[in-house]
Amino acid sequence: MRDKASGFTLVEIMFVVFIISFLLALAVIQGIKLRKMANESNAQCNLKTIASGFEIYAAGHGGSYAQSNETSLQFLVDAKCIPMDFISLPQLANFKYLVGGIEYSGYDIRAVAVSTALADHNYQILTGGAIKRSASSSPGDLSFDFY
Repeated sequence: MRDKASGFTLVEIMFVVFIISFLLALAVIQGIKLRKMANESNAQCNLKTIASGFEIYAAGHGGSYAQSNETSLQFLVDAKCIPMDFISLPQLANFKYLVGGIEYSGYDIRAVAVSTALADHNYQILTGGAIKRSASSSPGDLSFDFY
């Protein structure tokens, strides 16, 4: 009587490796999507924080959003309306914040994606807290629409 060797065949081992690889690939793809969504939610939240800061500042300064044309948000930090100057930061969660315009009558702040692999859109917030979104996350795509 001959003993049969126990163990797995090469085909069975390859099949298990294939299934594990496939599941890991799905997990990585889903992780990238979740990271994009988190980055974009963070950018929208930061823009809402900035808008709230402008509204608080305007409430305390007779409806004026700034005393003169500003190039940063430092005057809002000094007035304790927002926690930090988002404009002076080189990057925050894959977004760079830019000034479209800050005047006594209103504001235009933009969140532009640094890496197109980690975001699908650029964002803009206007006076009154209206957020707009671009069609892509390309740094040159600054044509914003309501969504």
